[in-house]
Amino acid sequence: MDNLTLEQCYQILNLTEQPTLEELDHHYYKLIGEKLKSGNKDEINNLKLAYSQLREYCQNKQDNQVEKETKKYQHSLTNSLNQDLKNIGMRVKVQSFPNHLEVIIKNVKISKKLLTTKLIYDSLNHILKDTEQDVIISSIGTKNNLIWQEKIKICTGIYAHNAGKYNTEILLKEAEIKTNTYGLPIAFLIAFAINFIEPLAWFISMWVHEFGHATVAWFSGYRAMVTFAGTIISFDRSLFVYFGILILIGLTFYSGWKEQKKTTMIVCIILAIMQFILTWKTSYSTYRMLLYFGGIGGEFYLSTLLIIAFYWRLPEKFYWEFWRIFALVIGATTFWGNFTKWHRISKGKADIPWGTFWGGRGDSGGDLNVLNNEVGWSANQIINTYNTLGFICFLVIIGTYLYFLWKSNPVFRLQISRYFS
Repeated sequence: MDNLTLEQCYQILNLTEQPTLEELDHHYYKLIGEKLKSGNKDEINNLKLAYSQLREYCQNKQDNQVEKETKKYQHSLTNSLNQDLKNIGMRVKVQSFPNHLEVIIKNVKISKKLLTTKLIYDSLNHILKDTEQDVIISSIGTKNNLIWQEKIKICTGIYAHNAGKYNTEILLKEAEIKTNTYGLPIAFLIAFAINFIEPLAWFISMWVHEFGHATVAWFSGYRAMVTFAGTIISFDRSLFVYFGILILIGLTFYSGWKEQKKTTMIVCIILAIMQFILTWKTSYSTYRMLLYFGGIGGEFYLSTLLIIAFYWRLPEKFYWEFWRIFALVIGATTFWGNFTKWHRISKGKADIPWGTFWGGRGDSGGDLNVLNNEVGWSANQIINTYNTLGFICFLVIIGTYLYFLWKSNPVFRLQISRYFS
């Protein structure tokens, strides 16, 4: 202090211990009032000097304490976040300001913005208690350039009811994660229930069965019309069918290219190659085998495609966000019924479904009858083939489910990393 020591300030102001700024102000103005009432104006200047110097001292000390507490708080938040994120190779630095927190991360691309934001949002929701706090997340490049920035609001404890007002993208991502997590299990529970109602389960799987025949015919260049429990197929190849299907594939590829949906583009390329091989490189005898195999085979692979397509993002013209729920339930119902049926057949608990719906078990035109009598497949070969196909499709479904669960859910990845660390 320039003129007075700390002890002198305390003595002049009649203080025995360090007050808070509020207490000091209150005490000072009380003393000034008393001096003015007593007419003792000579001591007022000393009071003013002592007050100003002591107040400056207390203010500095309080500021230092606040700065110390802020650094401690920042350090604690940084450690807690990094502890949560260490297993996925992400490190952050937290800075605290009067009205918000800033979380700084290094070199996170904008393509990972939403997942990164979701992960930090979830971590802070566990760390911060009873708060409604603005948080700015900033990704900084190697040259300290800003890559992207996102503002979120953490609402926990008594403020948790306000969370729905903010963070729209985060909440949509949360909804997507829940859909990816629970959609498939719920669909199989529905499928399990539907398969107890045999006529309904048969009606659903029958259409998939017939489309199994039709897709083989269409991709082989033959006209085919799906009807109730039957598919009418022409005997001659048609260029109209070939180029019609090819144009549809091309239009879908173009829509996928415009909307940058890589999965759609890849699938279109695969379908075009498959169509070319089936139409121009496959013998008629092989086509007939695939045609009759494709009924029950379609119940496996088409239902699997319907299930895993639930996780794809198809072009907007497909309105897939709406239809994918129905596709998932239809696929799960057909797959579950077929998978369990052929498992029972392999165990001798059910009979091979010879014949046709219209002609009965003795109809030699049935899919399996043709495979057995004309193609030369034995009963065991038929059973083993469909069971193997079912097992492969089952692995594809589980693999797809786990992949998208891993890809879309950073919290799941974090929990798995923690479990194996």
